Amino acid sequence: MFNNKNNRWGLWTSIALTCLMTLACGLFSGLGLNTTSKATPTSTKTSGGGGGVEIPDSDPCEGISGTFELQLLIGPSDAVGLEPYTMADIPFVVKSEQGMFFVEGGGPIQYYEDILDAEWGSFTVKFDGETTVSGECVSLDENGILNVILEMNGTQTVEVVVDGVQTSFPWEGTPQLSTSFPIKNGAQQEGEGWLLILHLN
Repeated sequence: MFNNKNNRWGLWTSIALTCLMTLACGLFSGLGLNTTSKATPTSTKTSGGGGGVEIPDSDPCEGISGTFELQLLIGPSDAVGLEPYTMADIPFVVKSEQGMFFVEGGGPIQYYEDILDAEWGSFTVKFDGETTVSGECVSLDENGILNVILEMNGTQTVEVVVDGVQTSFPWEGTPQLSTSFPIKNGAQQEGEGWLLILHLN
């Protein structure tokens, strides 16, 4: 009986530690596109005959706002067959300053908690986080590109109870990803453990 208890405790402790190591190393990895661009002057057109007044074309970055839908994989939950995802709708705006267009935004990730109950005890995962979005919008001819940096300040706790003995495995960190989107409603980027979808207002 004593050996069985130790074996169960060791098994689920090993699972929890492996999940936490995977999370710390894998969250926001596989970052898809990492694009660095510079601002490109927008074209102008001339009204009337020679010597007319130049009228700037509409800049595709002007006045953009919307949300980034984040789907985030919770590694420890996925490992034991619990609901593996949490979500966030992250609002953002594009602001103009001295001819440049900057992306600003942020918001909370849905608080996540799920539990696996079994004869030997339980396996509980809790996750909470806050996001910040920054970057720039770059005009390319008549199109535009959103180059964004998403940073998440997150905390996670895995609690394992085996035969009445509870052990906690906390994690916290500030992972970051950089990626780029065409200015197109529904555009997506994804990597290992995450999916981002652009929703334009």
